[in-house]
Amino acid sequence: MSGRAEVLGPEARADIQGFITTGYGHLSLASYLFVRMNDPHAARRWLASIAEAVTTASPWPKDAEGAKIRPPCAVNIGLTAAGLRASGLSEGVLCTFPPEFREGIAAPARSRILGDTEESAPSTWEIGGPNTEPIHALVIVHAASESDLGDACGKERERIRRTAEGVVEVAGSPQSGYRPTGDTEPFGFRDGISQPSILGIKGDGLPTGEFILGYRNHYDVIPPTPLVPPELDPLGLLPPCTNPYFHGAALHDLGCHGSFVAYRKLEQDVTGFWRFLGDESLRAHGSPDAEYMVWLASKMVGRWPSGAPLMLAPDADVAALGASDDFEYGSDPDGLRCPIGAHIRRSRPRDDLKPYPADQSRHMSDAHRLLRRARVYGSAPGPRGIHFFSVNASLRSQFEFVQQTWCNNPSAGGLYECKDPIAGDHARAGEPPSRMIVPRAGPPFRTGPLPRFVTVRGGAYLFMPGLRALRYLGNGGV
Repeated sequence: MSGRAEVLGPEARADIQGFITTGYGHLSLASYLFVRMNDPHAARRWLASIAEAVTTASPWPKDAEGAKIRPPCAVNIGLTAAGLRASGLSEGVLCTFPPEFREGIAAPARSRILGDTEESAPSTWEIGGPNTEPIHALVIVHAASESDLGDACGKERERIRRTAEGVVEVAGSPQSGYRPTGDTEPFGFRDGISQPSILGIKGDGLPTGEFILGYRNHYDVIPPTPLVPPELDPLGLLPPCTNPYFHGAALHDLGCHGSFVAYRKLEQDVTGFWRFLGDESLRAHGSPDAEYMVWLASKMVGRWPSGAPLMLAPDADVAALGASDDFEYGSDPDGLRCPIGAHIRRSRPRDDLKPYPADQSRHMSDAHRLLRRARVYGSAPGPRGIHFFSVNASLRSQFEFVQQTWCNNPSAGGLYECKDPIAGDHARAGEPPSRMIVPRAGPPFRTGPLPRFVTVRGGAYLFMPGLRALRYLGNGGV
């Protein structure tokens, strides 16, 4: 199968937004500017302007001693389908985008797939729902300090103001996020450990086309990409489409070096989570037992608070193993070390995707990997949670598949009435209660009914274009 080279050279990396290839670990602060475009001409001028500020995947320079010179801030941008339309992109081009992207994350069909119902229904969202202002673009700013973040956001907000109301921030913007010390999420567990790397960026990663459009994916095919007829790109700003599926068609590739991003604002019920564990401790022992509560929470997550995986440390937390991700589940088919229903096991089954053999299981599991980007928001005693981003070439077969088939499925892994204990859409009206099952010698232990610990407060499906595509959009690609 022909396609672009899998080693991404300087020209390719300069066309890819840096958000796709790095989590900006050294930039602990983030601000999210949600934008609406009121005038297509102003919108295009704004897109052309911000294209010059976007941080790319180009390698960071090095100083005289060979140390990387990391930038103090980073700016990236994604656009919704409504935003592409508002900027003047033609319906003939929009129809080449995947249907789930065109519908948007708040569409009823997407809500059914994702479990966004009742308290998580889009009608209740703070941002991105049908009862809020439409989101056309999201500007993501990362920075190392409050002053750097303020300066970078000030520049982007001034860029917006210069459009004279042609582009505006929506109500609820900006939103803030930060990376806490120890990389812990609000429930108290180390997060962001199991991240895939990208072939072409790193030599041992997953196929480039799993995350970046225009390259071969896990199945050795080049995924569909948004396309433009040549008459709509008279300046030749976009590269020609090289996907063999379109052999003979003179089309230009709007998706080249872009990706799709699912954004979710997820509120975590920290008090409810630990109250539930306390109630389970009382039910099991008749009295509060902090050690038991941490043990059960770790069984639900699949890792100890330090991040140490239960597969390597089944009996007690081992802080030295906190960053370990080199393990499989095949030696633990019954889940005695790490329960089959644990969050990390069901969201990435590795070599134990039942009922398939190990090699096939690995292959299928790797076909649904997500690049996760996140920052925590809030602090006690107020609302807390994460701004979650999933980077993937296919929203449907990656982000939506994992949420629907593995997290919200009460029968995943051969279980019964057991959704993902952390991310599952528990306590739905008309459904039987979901419980956490912890295998052990003899009958397995089953918790009481699980409440929903994570509530969706906002969301958007975004297209994060390559720089050439962003300049095309800013030039008036119609």
